[in-house]
Amino acid sequence: MEEIIKIEFNGEEIEVKKDATLLSIARERNIYIPTLCHNDALEPYGVCRMCLVEIEDKGRMRIVTSCNYPAKEGLKVKTDTEKVVSTRNVVVELLLARAPENKEINELAESFGVKGGRLENVNDDCILCGMCVRTCDEVVGVNAIGFAQRGIDRITATPFVEASETCIGCGSCVYVCPTGYIKMTDKDGKRYIENWKVELELQSCENCGAYIAPKRQLDYIRNIADLPNDFYNLCFDCR
Repeated sequence: MEEIIKIEFNGEEIEVKKDATLLSIARERNIYIPTLCHNDALEPYGVCRMCLVEIEDKGRMRIVTSCNYPAKEGLKVKTDTEKVVSTRNVVVELLLARAPENKEINELAESFGVKGGRLENVNDDCILCGMCVRTCDEVVGVNAIGFAQRGIDRITATPFVEASETCIGCGSCVYVCPTGYIKMTDKDGKRYIENWKVELELQSCENCGAYIAPKRQLDYIRNIADLPNDFYNLCFDCR
């Protein structure tokens, strides 16, 4: 049986499950906390620093990332203090300097009233949130991409920054990317993922001819799910 504890959340004493993350508690109570690197299907990462909250624990005040900070008895949490707002705005300003032409980052900055100009622009739509890397590992289980290099030169890439032989072309990395950095197109019976230098043949439905998915992806699913070889000969509509 899960242990129930009491914490103070934005001045209100509430009962929550011990070790529940502060972000999950906020969402259950419809309290908005912004995130860029969080997805419920993934383990908390805390790298984007957008989900900051201020806590008081045994008289000590500090800023923490709410996505991976666990609730414990007597904790006091505030989501909108002056310190939280000012620190988060600095994070947004840094993101704006990294991706000054990115639509999503500009919309984020506008929503918080943050303007750029104080920092040198980098102009890179990849904000190194790790969503693509973690999804490929934790959800898809392929590990086709990862981080390469260090410091200011760090990038998301395939091994040795060469065409990936393990990418199955599922597009999960594209769907979770918060900035639209990863580009995928289907054209002339092939799927292209520009960032990973991938070109994969698409499987078409034997009945209607509509493309279903990359053959490599379907082979991967057949293997892990122990499906018949002809399971994906038809698309969902014709099945």
